[in-house]
Amino acid sequence: MGADVSDKPRILFVDDEEKLLQAARRALVHGYDIHTALSGAEGLERIAADGPFAVVVSDMNMPGMTGVKFLIRVREAAPDTVRIMLTAYAEIGVAADAVNDGHVFRFLTKPCPRATLLTALEAAVEQYRLIRAERELLDKTLHGSLRMLSQVLSMANPTAFGQAL
Repeated sequence: MGADVSDKPRILFVDDEEKLLQAARRALVHGYDIHTALSGAEGLERIAADGPFAVVVSDMNMPGMTGVKFLIRVREAAPDTVRIMLTAYAEIGVAADAVNDGHVFRFLTKPCPRATLLTALEAAVEQYRLIRAERELLDKTLHGSLRMLSQVLSMANPTAFGQAL
């Protein structure tokens, strides 16, 4: 996994339109660590090689893999990553599939005003931080509870504790 030396949130944009990816990179370079991919397959490769990403923003209509299918695969590969759909196709069926199957956090339509995109990204990064904090808290609580139980067992029944080890 790629280590990020900056403290900027890492965002992956996936779209088959190179100009849109370049515009996103230019518009968001100061607040975010932007990565791009031209297809769902390339996006999945980036996640595997350079992840984790706080947020993945995907187009809907791309060659080889729809945005919904891509976001489903992102959810499987990186469940903590927050997913956003950014598409020119705002049909209700597409939106429903994105929300229900891809578990998207936001559904945005193109052209998307910069302020709207920034607001959605800020909310998505905050959601990612909450997910990670909750996971860390649960992990620490679980490990602490197991340590406590093993200490109690070692005091109450040293023979059973030795066998449990």
